[in-house]
Amino acid sequence: MAHALLFTDLVDSTRATEQLGDAAAALWWADHDRRARDLIERHGGREIDRSDGFFLIFDRARDAAAFALEYHEEVAALGLAARAGLHVGEVQLRENSPADVARGAKPIEVEGLAKPFAARIMALALGGQTLASDAARTALETLDAAPWRLRGHGHYRLKGVQAPVELFELAPLDRPDLGPPPDADKAYRVVLADGLWMPVRNVPHNLAPERNPFIGRTAELAILSARLEGGARALTLLGAGGSGKTRLVCRYARGRLGDWPGGVYFCDLSEARSLDGICFAVALALEVALAKGDAVAQLGHAIAGRGRCLVILDNIEQVAEHAALTMGRWLDRAADASFVATSRVRLHLSGEELLPIEPLALSSEAIELFMVRAQSQQPGFRPDARQQLAVAEVVRLLDGLPLAIELAAARVRVLSPAQIVERLRDRFQLLAGGRGMAARQATLRAAIDWSWDLLAPWEQAALAQCSVFEGGFTLEAAEQVLDLAAWPEGTPVLDTVQSLVDKCLLRSWQPVRQRRLELAEPFFGMYLSVHEYAQAKCREAGEAHERAVQRRHAGFFAASGSDEALIALNRAGGVQRRAALALELDNLVAACRRAMQHGWAEAAVGTFLAAYEVLDFRGPYALGIELGQGVLGMASLGPRLHARAATSVARALHAVGRMDDAEALLRQGLALPGLDDWPLIEARTRDHLGNLLRITGRPADAMREIEAARSIHVARGDRPALGRLLAMIGQLHNEQGQIVQALAEYEEALAIAREFGSQQAEAALFNSLGVTYAEGGRLEEGRRNFESSLALAREIEDRSIEGYALTNLGCLHHEQGRLVPAAECFAAALVLHREVGNRHFEGYVLGDMGRLAMQQQSWDEAERCLLQALAITRETADRRIEGSELRSLADLYLAQSRLAEARRHLDDAEAVLRPLNDKLYLGHVLCGRAELEHREGHAEPAARACAEAEALASASHASPESELRRRIAAVRTLLG
Repeated sequence: MAHALLFTDLVDSTRATEQLGDAAAALWWADHDRRARDLIERHGGREIDRSDGFFLIFDRARDAAAFALEYHEEVAALGLAARAGLHVGEVQLRENSPADVARGAKPIEVEGLAKPFAARIMALALGGQTLASDAARTALETLDAAPWRLRGHGHYRLKGVQAPVELFELAPLDRPDLGPPPDADKAYRVVLADGLWMPVRNVPHNLAPERNPFIGRTAELAILSARLEGGARALTLLGAGGSGKTRLVCRYARGRLGDWPGGVYFCDLSEARSLDGICFAVALALEVALAKGDAVAQLGHAIAGRGRCLVILDNIEQVAEHAALTMGRWLDRAADASFVATSRVRLHLSGEELLPIEPLALSSEAIELFMVRAQSQQPGFRPDARQQLAVAEVVRLLDGLPLAIELAAARVRVLSPAQIVERLRDRFQLLAGGRGMAARQATLRAAIDWSWDLLAPWEQAALAQCSVFEGGFTLEAAEQVLDLAAWPEGTPVLDTVQSLVDKCLLRSWQPVRQRRLELAEPFFGMYLSVHEYAQAKCREAGEAHERAVQRRHAGFFAASGSDEALIALNRAGGVQRRAALALELDNLVAACRRAMQHGWAEAAVGTFLAAYEVLDFRGPYALGIELGQGVLGMASLGPRLHARAATSVARALHAVGRMDDAEALLRQGLALPGLDDWPLIEARTRDHLGNLLRITGRPADAMREIEAARSIHVARGDRPALGRLLAMIGQLHNEQGQIVQALAEYEEALAIAREFGSQQAEAALFNSLGVTYAEGGRLEEGRRNFESSLALAREIEDRSIEGYALTNLGCLHHEQGRLVPAAECFAAALVLHREVGNRHFEGYVLGDMGRLAMQQQSWDEAERCLLQALAITRETADRRIEGSELRSLADLYLAQSRLAEARRHLDDAEAVLRPLNDKLYLGHVLCGRAELEHREGHAEPAARACAEAEALASASHASPESELRRRIAAVRTLLG
């Protein structure tokens, strides 16, 4: 029988009880219960259960609605608010025996799905709000002149309920409604888009759009959803190749995206052949830059940081032996994450659950798949009864394997269903009675064999040569790499590629190039099974043929690393060029490795330099070092090519903190014979060496290298390069307290960046200007520049500069007393620095986090962060920041009255900073020394230290609002 079910719950009742105390709360609850039960009796309800609220049933929805509205008024009069959920549905009422009631059982038990459904609706409501289901709305809308109104708030997906439900707010006519409730742990708002219920909130994911309609698999989707919702954390979709495992899990992920607020990350392991290969693919999907060290542990931390997220490990069977070392460890590290693997073999992991994926049902879904795909190829395809029998035979001969069916359906443009059956029987005769995985693999192979045989010779050649590409390719790349000259009667590459797409041997997609949702030109690629098949065909043509294809591939992508191409990256349109280059990273890496293998020096250097331009702004630097050192080890590398590659390898070594190795490599480059003949290479080498010397505390040596580079840039008329150099000179001036000179250099560099449209240089300069303004006490100007840098870095997707800006913006928030925003900036920056692999800035932000913890008097946390920061600065030979971390530790020990430790760290900080002529940081050290001497009763040394700090502040033109001037004023007050 249908009843109206109403759940209520008091908001913050526990807090109210704690505030009132037990005795007063007992009186309050007695008053609440009396009022509620009077209302229940007045409206003909029955009390089923009572906790902080009530579970009630009514014979009529109107009585339940009237009770809910009056109950809100009574609760409000008591100083609290309630939430309520109303649903009308079928339930079974069961009376307990008097003996059971005497032992504490409820008089009436209510059984049925309507009960938890109503409870879920109530849990979603806001304080003071009544939510009603669609069934309740239908019952209430039949009433005339009701004293309430119902307003729809859209659809919500509730945990444990398969289909989304539409919710309505029940409110008095004289009061405004409260609006749609926010998403909760067990419910979230959804909208219907392209046949899928998508979350209204933004959920990060890297799922590609569906290429064509999804057919069938309703039961498997329901099971997959139930298993994951039921708590499965290591679920393996087990099935034969081509059975549709990948498509199924992606369909589930798109349809239940809102279940995973931490995101859904699809990791394509089809190219992985080792533990490193798995880590690289997962890092790519998560956009995590791997640093040196334990990559599996780094990824475990990254996944754990995403909270409740879903990681899909696709095509894991070829690296199943590494599952325990990767997925197994991640399961332990990331307690809120779940993992779905698609595989042809069991992984034998502890806690692994299996979901077998069988081929499509031959009598329904498989036939529907064939029909839909055939009609997309030939819109007028309408088989008669005899042809329908032939279609059924096709899917039977293909064992219901989705990929094989799609390949067969593509042939309806040239073959009738009966002809397809005939051709399939010729090839599948030995497999018709086969069972098990091997038979299905062979069936799929035969289907691809058959598709291959139907291609024209030039199409076969094109498909085989396309296997040289990794991760997809553009039409431009295909036209440069594919050689079809042996078939003059053949069609152009454009038409050949289109034909292969039409025959489902190539697939096409349009990737998103930037966060602004700019679409790149279409990309083409193959399914793994087709790719492997095509690779074998390319090898069958002979070693010389395969090598020639690889050489054309390497030559095409090496052009992206030419001097002209690299210069263009720092001019107008460079952001778009770099974003396009990022889409080709797989091809660049593959081409570089093949070029190293075959000794093609020019191609190896060109592809490496192009790849590093991508790695430099998004990481991981470790990959850049691996490729670069391999290139430098080539025997066929001449001096010019060695010098070209060495600068980028040194940049990568610098970023990960291997300063000695970077410096040695740059000096080796300057010593190469004939360097004078390559001024651009010499200038770049001196640029990077000057910056390295600046960071490692040798300002005079740094300025000599920078001036030498500047003379070359001026002679060549290379103004963009001169702008980058001026920015470096500005940093040198700023670090030595010469703020006016620093600002002048930055402003000139910024003008050049804008003149040539270099948004990356502009973003970096905003950050540098912000540092100089903030350290000089011009805090609002500093904030504006940091925010401009952050916005531009995010727009151009430069993760390195984004991390720098967040770090410095956090420091400014901290200085102005906004501790929560400061902590948020530091946390986000630390993730970015670690993912990109920037060891220097990882140390910087850890120091900043330590100083924030010190202000909050979290002494242990402060010391932990500062000691970690100090270790990193020493590892990376960053002398200036080493001095800063030492003085911060001294301040920490002063605050804890650990005076001997404070003196030791002040001495160490001064020994580091005095040779650097760093006025600002040395001024802080002297302020700390003055405080220490005062506390130990040494008035004269304290006064001397304070006076020298004042002199340094004056020499650096620090304003009265600067952090150093404010600290000096505090010290003077302390000293009296």
